[in-house]
Amino acid sequence: MKKLFLMTAMLLTLFTATVFAAEPQAEQPAPTATQPEQNTLTEYTSKVFGFKMVCPPNPVVVVNPTDEKGETLVYQSEGIKILRGIQVKLDAFKNDDVPDFNKASKKVIDEYLDKLKKANSYEVAELVNISKDIKGVFVLTAKEIDVLDDNGEVEGTLVADSQIAATFFRTKSGRCIEIQLLSDDFGEDVMKVYRHAVATYQDATDLSGTKGKKKK
Repeated sequence: MKKLFLMTAMLLTLFTATVFAAEPQAEQPAPTATQPEQNTLTEYTSKVFGFKMVCPPNPVVVVNPTDEKGETLVYQSEGIKILRGIQVKLDAFKNDDVPDFNKASKKVIDEYLDKLKKANSYEVAELVNISKDIKGVFVLTAKEIDVLDDNGEVEGTLVADSQIAATFFRTKSGRCIEIQLLSDDFGEDVMKVYRHAVATYQDATDLSGTKGKKKK
């Protein structure tokens, strides 16, 4: 019997996107947000988790499943299917699984990216600058996925219904963050808004560490 090998490693916690299938909690409305104006941005503050970032206004906020601590900001949807959103995951990966992009050698990082790209069939897996002091990795799932037979030979191509872009990095305090773009459109305007959200992210652990340093 022929087997379909489709991005097995995507089942790992690091890059799961179970928000697509997650039922909204009882006290939360089903996402019915419409597409935001891309040129209208504002600072969003999570009341539950305390992080901040600049993104489009008025999202429907859905708390992630328990094993994916964080929130998803929904801007466009059909029922529970998210067409446009930004998902923030806190404590998204383990330090032992991912090298420190700010300190590791180029060789170590290149080897990690190469392994990551091959294991997950990513179209893109590259080192990016989050800020002046923080580096991270940006990944984009492939639109076309090879279908392999029992011998590992390509027997066809599957076109994915949607793609996922994600950036993961460590904050100044060392917290492991992943920010996903959930979208049916990866045009330049959409990516610009997403990159700005990532670049302006501030975690509660970093913010709390600066409160006591203000001069009276």
